[in-house]
Amino acid sequence: MKYITLNKLNFFEEIQKVTDNIDLQFLQVAFDFTISAHEGQFRKSGEPYYIHPLNIAYILAFMKMDTSTIIAGLLHDVLEDTDYKYSDLEERFGKEITSLVDGVTKLQFYDYKKSPTREELQAENFRKMLISITKDIRVILIKLADRLHNMRTLEYMPKESQIRIAQETIDIYAPMANRFGVAKIKWELEDLCLKYLHNEEYKKIIKMINQKRDEREHYIQQLIIPIKRLLLEMGIQAEVYGRSKHFYSIFRKKKIRKVPYEDIYDFAAIRIIVDSVEQCYSVLGVIHTNYEPIGRFRDYVARPKPNNYQSLHTIVITEENRKLEVQIRTKKMHLQAEEGIAAHWRYKELKKYTDKEIHNEGQKATGQKQFESQLAWIRNLLNQQVEGDSADFIEQLKLDLYPEIIVVMSPKGDLFELPKNSTPVDFAFCIHSDIGLSCIGAKINGKHVPLKTSLQSGDVVNVYTASKPMPSRDWLNFLKTSRARQKVRSYFHAKEMEDAIFLGKEIFEKKCRKKHYRFKTEASIVELLKKIKIHDIKHLYEKLGNGEILFEQIANAIEEIKEAKLNKILPNIDLENDSINNEQEDLASIRKIAQGIKIEGVDNLMIRYAKCCNPVPFDKILGYTTRGKGITIHRENCQDNGFRRLLIEEHERIISVEWDHSIYKERKKQYLSKLRIICENKNSLFSEFLTIFSFFNIKLQTAKMDIENEIAKYFFEFRVIDSDELNKIIKLFSDVNGVFDVERVGKK
Repeated sequence: MKYITLNKLNFFEEIQKVTDNIDLQFLQVAFDFTISAHEGQFRKSGEPYYIHPLNIAYILAFMKMDTSTIIAGLLHDVLEDTDYKYSDLEERFGKEITSLVDGVTKLQFYDYKKSPTREELQAENFRKMLISITKDIRVILIKLADRLHNMRTLEYMPKESQIRIAQETIDIYAPMANRFGVAKIKWELEDLCLKYLHNEEYKKIIKMINQKRDEREHYIQQLIIPIKRLLLEMGIQAEVYGRSKHFYSIFRKKKIRKVPYEDIYDFAAIRIIVDSVEQCYSVLGVIHTNYEPIGRFRDYVARPKPNNYQSLHTIVITEENRKLEVQIRTKKMHLQAEEGIAAHWRYKELKKYTDKEIHNEGQKATGQKQFESQLAWIRNLLNQQVEGDSADFIEQLKLDLYPEIIVVMSPKGDLFELPKNSTPVDFAFCIHSDIGLSCIGAKINGKHVPLKTSLQSGDVVNVYTASKPMPSRDWLNFLKTSRARQKVRSYFHAKEMEDAIFLGKEIFEKKCRKKHYRFKTEASIVELLKKIKIHDIKHLYEKLGNGEILFEQIANAIEEIKEAKLNKILPNIDLENDSINNEQEDLASIRKIAQGIKIEGVDNLMIRYAKCCNPVPFDKILGYTTRGKGITIHRENCQDNGFRRLLIEEHERIISVEWDHSIYKERKKQYLSKLRIICENKNSLFSEFLTIFSFFNIKLQTAKMDIENEIAKYFFEFRVIDSDELNKIIKLFSDVNGVFDVERVGKK
């Protein structure tokens, strides 16, 4: 992209050289305002500050943007660096321009935190920018122009700032330019980053290019002449020219291929521009007929990249036995490749289609679809931020900005596009969220593989599912797609909320019984909630369950209400004892040791262990008083539907129990436990399972196996000393290659 020295005197002259689609009178008003607003401010270079916004406006004009965008570029730092407010700009320049300026303005503070870290502030600024982009795509073009000029003048910053800004640019802004197809800005940003992050390598490349420039240009011209002649013989008018490699591209290829710079730079490249898609494929045929192709050609015309880049790429061998890369595309494709969303804005967004190639409704609809696809990944990224810290958001943003795509197939032949290094679990979520959440195993090309295996283009992927959701938090360590990460996070967030609500309700009701509080109507609860500033009862249970509020605070609120009403507690909160509360108080008066269990209860009660969850020592447990049958001990997280229902409907019959470890250690009693193992159907696995049991000196009581779709399910019954021993066994089973899931179960 052209870089010139701008000042107050030559600004309008240079602007008019690169664009004629601008309201010069309105631009003059913005120009005068910008000079005045930044009066007395200077950059690190010593230049007046207004030089920076003048350059932003010029870059946007060079990209042929509209008047509003160019003026927003002029004003982009006014809200951040001067005393002018949003209302001041809106009054002078209107809502459209002011909204664009606000979209690129950094946050000045956090509502929830007085001293944010640099990482937190960076994350929030990026989040704000992404939200602004979804409202108006021009925000990203202004931001990229801003970053480009800052990188051009980075030499005046301290060394530490140079490294930090260059790293942020190569991590976020260059990939952002690529994501939106603005190749001109992407290339220059990458080259400037190379200068500051790898200066020695940058100097080597510059030296090599200067030494070989004449030789290379001569060689390229010698290639272009016969190719042009071949195309003319086919009746195809085309532009054919050499394509120069950018510094960062050379550096990256050397790093990946581990070959000398000379070998990479000697790799010649030309570009052929034609009028139609049909001519693209005709030219490809001509090239392959006259030059020997190497490997497969890449068809980005039929299958565009995520940033809507389209072109045919092929590599052939020339008569001099040298490699030649050829790119073939239409004029429209070339415009999209060079300028991306900026070009799209000109002929599509928002109101009119001025480009002569865009003339019918079908093409307009295609343009709209492509435009929306540019924004879909941003919305997905923003939607997944249910939880997670600033570092996680930045890391996910980086992942989403590198859209290297692979194509895999289902067993039925359906094609699915996924980011590079995606896993079978990403594939499962791509099919449907329910399939992703219940995924327990996978095959790639007919072979069973771990769920974290990286997929390759062309793989045939088959996934196996359980009857219910069974995600693991470990998945977040290897998932690549935003959709999959979002769904897994949402699942655990919802589950944690559900558990907190359940626990909070239990605490609230138990404590209320103990203090003899009884709420007769919904109105009494509403008054209490209003007092403690919580909007509904579920929110109260959740806060109580996860420890954000203590019951003592609730009790204090009730006492304050009581005092305010002259010792009359809320009209519908009854402090009188009822029979259930008296009974509970009596039961809690003593603690009894029975069969290794400490019980808040009475003497001579029978103890039995629930077969639905098989609790063992050190498990967290609850007791349920059964009429005529004593107390049944359940694991606290028992998933039996009947027991979960009793916890809600007959909570007064649930009592606190715990293991009496002193008695347990003396008796060395063993407890029955049951495991279900889902794994590949391989005979060798059963031998490994028996080896694990033998290591712990455990004798199996029962062992069963079911086969279903090449998946084996083993059910083992055995006795263990405590949950610590059981957890060790489960861990060893889980680490066996070919095991998909290990779960404690009840009767089978």
